[in-house]
Amino acid sequence: MRRIVLHEFATKRGIGLTIGQRDAIRKLHPGIRIEPSSGLADSYDLTSDQRIGLVCVSDLVIEVRPKIPMSSVLYLVSHACSDLKWSEQEPEFAQDLDLVEAVAVILARLVQHATRRGLLNGYQSEEEALPAPRGRVLFDEQLRRRSGRFPPVEVRHDVFTPDVLENRLLLSALLAMGQLPLRSEAAVRQLGRARRLLGGVASVRFPPHGVPDIVFTRLNSHYRAAVSLATLLLRSTSLDLGSGGTRGSAFLIDMNKVFEEFVRTSLREAIGVPVRDFPTPTSALHLDVAGSVSLKPDLRLLRSERVVWVGDAKYKRLPPGAYQNADLYQMLAYSIALGLPGGTLIYAADQGVNAAEHVVAGSGQRLHVVSLDLSAPVPAIEGQIRVIAEGIVAATDAAGTTERPRGDRGAWRSAVPW
Repeated sequence: MRRIVLHEFATKRGIGLTIGQRDAIRKLHPGIRIEPSSGLADSYDLTSDQRIGLVCVSDLVIEVRPKIPMSSVLYLVSHACSDLKWSEQEPEFAQDLDLVEAVAVILARLVQHATRRGLLNGYQSEEEALPAPRGRVLFDEQLRRRSGRFPPVEVRHDVFTPDVLENRLLLSALLAMGQLPLRSEAAVRQLGRARRLLGGVASVRFPPHGVPDIVFTRLNSHYRAAVSLATLLLRSTSLDLGSGGTRGSAFLIDMNKVFEEFVRTSLREAIGVPVRDFPTPTSALHLDVAGSVSLKPDLRLLRSERVVWVGDAKYKRLPPGAYQNADLYQMLAYSIALGLPGGTLIYAADQGVNAAEHVVAGSGQRLHVVSLDLSAPVPAIEGQIRVIAEGIVAATDAAGTTERPRGDRGAWRSAVPW
């Protein structure tokens, strides 16, 4: 099987593809740019975006590698999953396995850990025809199917079974990872061992945009880390897609989303506030009084249900100091709509950590720019997060809060420092 290696945001030239392969790759990885190679027939230049992983088409495998070290990628991915910490995993993955294989091994181990006391069970409603009544008799079905004759009896009853949604998600993720071309025998073995633990669970295929969210309670909280990673993987996996008879599969992690969730989770932990005070984005904010222009900042810190700081996470490859004007305009809109005197852009930069402050002419609002050096070792990344968190706390503590009336009913009624 032919294997081609790409890197984030980089172009590889002169790759031979059939028309079927080209079209299937575009469908499996819409973010990849495919252009005809100059002076070459049936050859293309491929440029990847921020999505990393594998694209498999017939006998061709395209591996998209991250721009940052594997240890940093897995560290970021762990923060995108609830209760999953990369520091608790074995760091040899960064050297011995590629991204897909490392994630597969982690998933298998989490499934084994979650089920070490047995499979989670729950009550599921089933409808069937029985010789005698059990549970609730379905009279309508009895008349429709059997003209009212007994037995058998059409009934609905509850069954205590391991075939619950949490286990279905785990099994679906294990099966999806197992269908990818894994080169590590250890990864294949661990996936197989984890699958065997889920006996009695139905195999269900969840489409990437149809993966359900799980509500966790004390009864299933021990499944949180495994289900969180399984959900992330299922939303990153496309199987049996293709075009013109050429079929394939893809596993692609969107580093934009991973970086955003990493920044939000790590800042929340560093500041020491609950989820309600550092929430996930919502579209409840609007730039205009009429409420027709929605705003959705990535990062918000609340105190007493009032926003005291706003920020945005940007996973872009930019040289030091080369911040895009559009990002600054966006942050200015956030700060104005929220009545804040400024905001912060947090970039993922692989060429060093740089800071900048822009004072907006005419308003005096201060737009801060910081970047996280994700090519640094994990302890250094954690140190950078602590510095940003300390700056946020110091700024909000020093300035206090002030009230400013707002003209629109749906807008925030308080303007507070950042």
